[in-house]
Amino acid sequence: MARYLVVKILDTQSIVLPSTLVYGSVELRSHTAESESEVAILRESAKSQRLEFDNYSICARIATIVEGDNINDAVDMAEDRFSEILDLKSIEFSISSIKTSNIGYIKNLDDGKASPIEKQGFSSSLSFVVHHDNIQCFDLANYVLSQNNDLSSRYLRSLHWARNAKHEKNKQIKVLFYWFSVEALFKESESDNIGGLIRLFLGFPNGKNLKELSISTLDALNSHPRYDYWGKKLKNIVEEIRVFRNNSVHSGFRSVDFPKNKLELYEKVMVYGSSRSQGAVQVALINNITTVSEFKEYVCAIFENRANLVNDIHNNIIFTLDEIDTNHLVNQRNSNFILKVKLKKS
Repeated sequence: MARYLVVKILDTQSIVLPSTLVYGSVELRSHTAESESEVAILRESAKSQRLEFDNYSICARIATIVEGDNINDAVDMAEDRFSEILDLKSIEFSISSIKTSNIGYIKNLDDGKASPIEKQGFSSSLSFVVHHDNIQCFDLANYVLSQNNDLSSRYLRSLHWARNAKHEKNKQIKVLFYWFSVEALFKESESDNIGGLIRLFLGFPNGKNLKELSISTLDALNSHPRYDYWGKKLKNIVEEIRVFRNNSVHSGFRSVDFPKNKLELYEKVMVYGSSRSQGAVQVALINNITTVSEFKEYVCAIFENRANLVNDIHNNIIFTLDEIDTNHLVNQRNSNFILKVKLKKS
């Protein structure tokens, strides 16, 4: 593992500091503390993310030193530390936006190499809408708004939570928002456990749902060599997320209290669980189902008639979960190897 200095600029509407403040392993720095080379790296970071650096130039910087296997892990660990300090400072500056921007840099303290923090993975993109004529179609949005029933109201609330989850950077809050989006769809009472429905729409039916599905569908699902593995594992994972949701809401747990790999797995499970559940409710609305209790009566038929059902479960859901599982195992082996080497040297 290497030691990394991680520095990020706070949001444009945050704070400007006259000098450096130290809080344990985290520093809040003035923009005047940077060298010309550090400013140049921050400009690179802003440019890579299509942000105007001059809008952030005088905002405070937040920094810490962490140990990680790679740059991405180091940034994630630093964000967890930053979150705790920013939570504390937010009450002092209630009119300001006390959060990090995407601009920053990371420096490997073992070899001295500094790199800008650049855009990673997928991000929002401009979409071009093309009309074939000048008359607006009566689309799904119009249809849902025209309905005034229990299921359409639930669907709208669910979409609200899912949209907020999509744009949320904090993984813990993202998982919670996705869970809320499914609760909005299915939860009828405080004692309801929505875990069974989440597992069903992920492609792993259980209990009475197994008896209502056709043998051909079950055989097709079971044809994947990893299907049984994830069927057993997801039962525990979804229950863990439910407990995680309750602990986070009622006990104020933070992302720093949970292992990174767990949050990543929870996130992917809930991204698929939420989107597939919403898709099922969308089908139900189009077929004039108006209440969640009526929806639950037809839940297996709706699930079984999903387009590309087996392909989606095998090549999207299981494939994604396998990738996370494999990455975790690789990182675990690497950590064990490094520990063994250290023990031998000592």
